[in-house]
Amino acid sequence: MDMRDDIRAALLPRLKDDFKWKRTGGEYLQGGKCPECSDHSVFAHGKNPWVLKCGRTNKCGWIGSARDLYPEIFDTWSNRYKTTPENPTAAADAYLTDARRLDLRGMRDAYSQEYYRDEARKIGSATVRFPLPGGSWWERLIDQPGRFDRKARFAPGKSYKGQAWQRPDVSIEDMANADSIWMAEGIFNAWALEQAGQRAASTMSSNNYPAEFLRQLRAHIAASDAPLRRPQIVFAFDVGAAGTKASREFVAKARKEGWDAAAAQPMGEDENGKELDWNDLLGFDRLGQADRAEYLWHGKVLLADSAQDKAYLLWEKHRWNSFHFVFGHRTYWCSIDISIVQEKIDEYRKGRTRELKEIDQEEEARIRQDASREALTVEEIANCAFRVLYRQREDATDETKFFLNITYPSGKRPAVKGDFTAAQLRKAANFEDRLFAFGGVWTGNAHQLTRILQQQTPDLPDVRPLGFTGYCRDAQAYVFGQYAVAGGRVYKPNENEFFQIGKLALKLGTSEKLLDIDYDADQLDVSWLPDLWTAYGAKGIVCLTFFFASLFAEQVRAEMKSFPFLEMHGLPGTGKTTLVEFLWKLTGRENYEGFDPAKATPAAMARNLGKVGNLPVVLIEGDRREEASHSKRFEWEELKTAYNGRSVRSRGVKNGGMETFEPPFRGAIVIEQNEPVNASRAVLERIMSLGFDMSGWSPATKAAAERLEQWPIEKISGFIVHAARREGDVMARFRQAFAQYEAELLAMPAIRTNRLAKTHGQLLAFLDAIRTIVPLNDQQQAETARFIVQMATDRQLAVNSEDPVVSLFWERFDYLEENEDPAALSGHINHHRKYQEGMIAIRLNEMESRCADKRLELPSHAELIRALKTSKARRFIEQAMVNSRNDNVGGVRCWIFHDPSRALARAS
Repeated sequence: MDMRDDIRAALLPRLKDDFKWKRTGGEYLQGGKCPECSDHSVFAHGKNPWVLKCGRTNKCGWIGSARDLYPEIFDTWSNRYKTTPENPTAAADAYLTDARRLDLRGMRDAYSQEYYRDEARKIGSATVRFPLPGGSWWERLIDQPGRFDRKARFAPGKSYKGQAWQRPDVSIEDMANADSIWMAEGIFNAWALEQAGQRAASTMSSNNYPAEFLRQLRAHIAASDAPLRRPQIVFAFDVGAAGTKASREFVAKARKEGWDAAAAQPMGEDENGKELDWNDLLGFDRLGQADRAEYLWHGKVLLADSAQDKAYLLWEKHRWNSFHFVFGHRTYWCSIDISIVQEKIDEYRKGRTRELKEIDQEEEARIRQDASREALTVEEIANCAFRVLYRQREDATDETKFFLNITYPSGKRPAVKGDFTAAQLRKAANFEDRLFAFGGVWTGNAHQLTRILQQQTPDLPDVRPLGFTGYCRDAQAYVFGQYAVAGGRVYKPNENEFFQIGKLALKLGTSEKLLDIDYDADQLDVSWLPDLWTAYGAKGIVCLTFFFASLFAEQVRAEMKSFPFLEMHGLPGTGKTTLVEFLWKLTGRENYEGFDPAKATPAAMARNLGKVGNLPVVLIEGDRREEASHSKRFEWEELKTAYNGRSVRSRGVKNGGMETFEPPFRGAIVIEQNEPVNASRAVLERIMSLGFDMSGWSPATKAAAERLEQWPIEKISGFIVHAARREGDVMARFRQAFAQYEAELLAMPAIRTNRLAKTHGQLLAFLDAIRTIVPLNDQQQAETARFIVQMATDRQLAVNSEDPVVSLFWERFDYLEENEDPAALSGHINHHRKYQEGMIAIRLNEMESRCADKRLELPSHAELIRALKTSKARRFIEQAMVNSRNDNVGGVRCWIFHDPSRALARAS
């Protein structure tokens, strides 16, 4: 089977899903939807769909490479193509032909397949290795090279200085007979140029002047039958600061040595668009003779000695009346007075007519050229160069920002990236002020700024800023800061500091760096698991499982409309903080435990709840300040909507309208405090409660807990990325296990609440799913599962039972009421006129006063306020004014309850 068949089989379904081909029969795939113009005009070769093109050449002209669009398919070669004794370079061959589009004919002896292993990180990759003149070698890693610090390596300790690589089937005589030799940086680029018909060699680096290669070439020519031959040496380095700097320096050096030297560039220094190298251009069929002439012109512009020279070259080619350009990282404006040129030509022609001489075309062309140079007016309009990189749109606040890259004359200061509003770009005065903040000075006018922006902004990528860290349900991607994860693939930010995930461009819209992750794709350290089990047992695994489950909270809510809360309560010193801080390290957050909602303003509370997606939100000591004023008091009832992923707090939008911003809750609630939450039944059913105490603690558990404290975040923070990568496997195992566990819990007589079965069933299902990355043994899983079931049964009892404070309150109320005269017109402790229907209205201060008169013990006022809202047998309704049944009292503010058993008793 052709080695490309496997690649094609993986690629074609992806192309079908993304481009929606209208016609797939015949030699070509046709009618695909263009990602640029959205027209169904993309086509690709059916058998070799490596390059995709938009047929609207003039209006769009989009070109895409399958390797760039789907790098994961072209990323692991040695697994896909196994070496054999008959073909020891199987993976290397496939990489060169499929990923690089290179023809192997004449090149079989130019390379070998080797293997590189990073001993420090315990990872490795197959490589394509090329021997170099002088005894060194260069190799390219071909198996997921993004895992390594470098994608390519040279032989350690061996120099290639002054050397140049050339194809083994190209001799020094072939080089001497060439009209020109293009000196590219990389071996693949030189190979691509040779394949396109251009004699080429590789310097291996833009820092390596090929002195030895040129010396040997000069010596060979001098000793030959044609010693006057002089092929032009063209330095064709990559686009970028290093390549352009080396091109200028090496051309000057080669000219001093007597060579006819020039430069070539794949694109102009001032052009927008993706930076392509010669190997890329070979895949796009853009290395023909006419194309190379264009690249030589770009090189000529690059070598211009002055701003005036560059301006003339640009005008000569394009014939613009006015235009901007960059020279030496300064921005210039050029305009031409055509009348000056015409006057010079007219004067020359009149003179020749008077002298009765024919017009010399060459002389007229020279006069025109000189006059054109004289007619060009070049002025500096900014002491820096700037380019608009992308547009960032925040729909929630109706704000748009443009991000610019600003560079300064060499050696002055490093380049910076800055954000500009639309108003700061559209008005020259505002632009001048904003640019000055970054150290740039703008002296141009509004017309010039508009012309520059017209050129730079038509095809800007639109980047979506996320106002939170973590999972975005719309994009189906995790964005953590240093990394993003989508569809099992890990992404790093591009050179413009955003993530390009398929057609989506995402970045964190906040400067707050919550997570600091050290991720190794081939290594996940879970050697902390024995210490976690020793120190905390099943309780530790429960908390670990919930933190793990929180990484998929949005996916669970999308399918099941809810995600539970976890409560960790217990006396100080029982290890809660140590455990939570360790679990935070697994997600890349160090020296953090949580925040106290009782100390937070409403705005701070809203921000803390909204700043993460698929990450825990840990509330600590949330109910210990019931004496606080109502404006600052935190109520557990506020979290009920978070259970379903709806907004907890809303705020107004500063746009002059009446809109409000109500972000959904995307995270998972963890409650960590000394006392268990005391709230309404609806809140308690949403919480899975876990109590910590000192039982079972020993010197061994203490030592294990201390070892957990000492784990460096660099060793374990990659856990969050490994978990996110396995999203598909985790959710598949979760779905399969949940239905079984929920049914088993509902079948238990001790559990009578559907919500409790659902919440604890979800936790049990994630206990199954966590084994995809954490090696729990069967005993640990079974013991933890039994513990979770016990949590569910205990929670059912807690939901059904009354708080002791509430029970004592109603005991005192019943005593006072029993000692009243039912026929009396006043003095009733229950003020509600519908008392016979089970309604109860109590003035709390009056209740406390009567108990004090009769020397009846009653909980404190603060405790009553906290607990009475959780009353179950006599359900709390509200605090409101009622018209008292007692004579001469009128309206009083009471706590109102309903006792259905009273109404039934009256009816019977």
